[in-house]
Amino acid sequence: MKDKAKSALVIGGGLAGMEAALKIGQAGYNVFLVEKETVLGGVLGQLYSSFPRWENPQDLLNNKVQKIEKSREISVLTGMTVRNANRDGNRFIVDLQAEKGDGKQIVVDAVVLATGFELFDASVYGEYGYGVYPNVMNSLEFEAKLKEWGSGAENPQPPQSVAFIKCVGSRDRSKGHPYCSKICCMYTAKQAGVIKDMFPAAKSYVFYMDYRAAGKDYEEFVRSVIETKHVRYVRGRPSKVLPENGRLIVRAEDTLMGVPIEVEADMVVLAAAIIPRPETKQLAVLFGAKTDEYGFIEHENYNPTKAGDRVFFAGACGFAVETQGAQYQGAAAASEVVALFNQDQGGK
Repeated sequence: MKDKAKSALVIGGGLAGMEAALKIGQAGYNVFLVEKETVLGGVLGQLYSSFPRWENPQDLLNNKVQKIEKSREISVLTGMTVRNANRDGNRFIVDLQAEKGDGKQIVVDAVVLATGFELFDASVYGEYGYGVYPNVMNSLEFEAKLKEWGSGAENPQPPQSVAFIKCVGSRDRSKGHPYCSKICCMYTAKQAGVIKDMFPAAKSYVFYMDYRAAGKDYEEFVRSVIETKHVRYVRGRPSKVLPENGRLIVRAEDTLMGVPIEVEADMVVLAAAIIPRPETKQLAVLFGAKTDEYGFIEHENYNPTKAGDRVFFAGACGFAVETQGAQYQGAAAASEVVALFNQDQGGK
């Protein structure tokens, strides 16, 4: 007979964490879903449109939240963080701290880390003016702008042109992030395409070293943005962004044509490197998991969702991952937890 007293702790209420909580709960086990913000959703809740099918991320988020709210097995603890954890045999005694108010202690039999990611501080690239010029922003800040424009709450002033700069921090050994951040090529294509949909007369420029579209329908998606929506891709890393007459001048070299290029833009969007959140490493230490040299959770024994004994992970705390991948990893981590609980009961 199933021991419903068994419970899991899922840390992080983004898509990976929500999916993990749902699947563990659907298997009949109790779940504590802890999220430091006051609402669930994580990065998913910040997005406007998606690739490769131009779907509304809010629809997916609403679906997951509604299922969680209906689940009797899932206890949602928003506005809380993990303060401490101690191992007691096969269980973890975990102290939670509310942002405002008292803490709470829970006992769980397994843990899923789903703490997500943050963006590299692009102000390190002083030549791009991030943090200095108001219309230079990172990709998540631009998502907020797209949501504002798309809400219809006000009549926006259409931009004449928007320039997107890829690999800001990624694939750059001098900044400590030699890895490719994996998802930037695709979300940049999406953002550049959305601009053309919202403001057909506006120009979209994407400055790139190369683009990587390794996923089902990904290559077709990028080609449609270039060929159907008429987004201009310029191969070359910009050397400077300068203010001029209330606009921004992007200077670069078109390495395909072998000529310098100068573009006027109302906004410049930087695809900053994906990096792990600082709390990811702290939680890894608490729960006996390992992190790699950059701070991402390291899998154990070639299991892509296992981070330690009775500790699993899902989503971008392990490395940059797109929406669909985060959902798959959440489900995979949940299956490991359910298998572990079933094994525990078989050994009784």
